[in-house]
Amino acid sequence: EPITQDEVENIDVSKEKNIEIDPLLELKILLATTVEKLAIAEDKYLRLNAEFNNYQKRAQKDRMDARINAQFEILNSIVPVIDHFELAMSSANQTNNLEKLYDGLNLIKTEFERALANNGVNSINAVGESFDPKYHEAIAYEHSEEYEKDTVSKQWRAGYKIGERLLRPATVIISKGKEQEQTDENNGVG
Repeated sequence: EPITQDEVENIDVSKEKNIEIDPLLELKILLATTVEKLAIAEDKYLRLNAEFNNYQKRAQKDRMDARINAQFEILNSIVPVIDHFELAMSSANQTNNLEKLYDGLNLIKTEFERALANNGVNSINAVGESFDPKYHEAIAYEHSEEYEKDTVSKQWRAGYKIGERLLRPATVIISKGKEQEQTDENNGVG
């Protein structure tokens, strides 16, 4: 049976006057207060859990919105390049002047590179640089009169970075040095 407020007050008075308290009544009161505290703690837990779930949903929505906004900005800067390709294709059908067509394509390439740069993407121009496996992917070695050994002599495909993070390595050919130097090394000269 439930504990009344009077019983709780009687126990408090009895404790103050050092009067012996009925142990069963004391246990009932302890149980009742413990149950009340548990209900309060459970309510707090449920509220905190609901708040946390709402926070997770908001954070996920915010991440999706940020991703969509970033994609929008990037694509919005690239879409004009397509417009220029369409103009170039239309012009190509109307003219036989390959020089003008080449100039138009070169302008489109420049515009595309500018759009990439405005979005933090920078190309890796490896020719003349020391081979760095962090940024270069070697596909061949060849002798070179112009470049020293272990220097990139040709670039087959540009590489790209976003900040310092590699997007794609540059595909390169590495110099073995001059052909004469290679022959001298094999003969023990050098």
